[in-house]
Amino acid sequence: MIPRQGALEVLLQFLERNLHNNKIRTLRIDDIMRMARLVLDTNIFVYENKYYRQIRGTAMGSAFTQTLANIYMLDWEQQLIHDQQVDQEIYGRYIDDVFMTTNLTHDQIKVRLDNAHRKDPNIRISYSIQSTIDFLYVTVNNEHDHLKTSIFHKSAAEPYVLPYTSDHPRL
Repeated sequence: MIPRQGALEVLLQFLERNLHNNKIRTLRIDDIMRMARLVLDTNIFVYENKYYRQIRGTAMGSAFTQTLANIYMLDWEQQLIHDQQVDQEIYGRYIDDVFMTTNLTHDQIKVRLDNAHRKDPNIRISYSIQSTIDFLYVTVNNEHDHLKTSIFHKSAAEPYVLPYTSDHPRL
């Protein structure tokens, strides 16, 4: 879960660091922050015919909150990115899935990931340390210090994915 106040603080820092003249066209940072608070403070939903206002976290599926979550995660992962760059290793993230390579020992890897986990109690980390791993739709295999890839098919997705040879009409 992305904390609202923490996300707003990180958004402000991101905008101040990345906007030329502190504007996006005619929108100033203050305007953007006011709109961000408006989006976060007015998320209303219905559950069992009752109306609720979300007071923790952010709305899932909203284009703005997805972007806000990515900015928040970018801030959270900076130390990991730095460590990977120093070690000349690979680091990649897609939404909430992270892929890293390393030559550290298992104990050193656990220390690094435990430190990342402690940085923010709102970000929960589960990890797998292996020489072969499925990441998104790719199987990555470390064969004698060479990364080999192949397509990974998630079994849960199979009934919902049209095969290339399907007779389904193209749009």
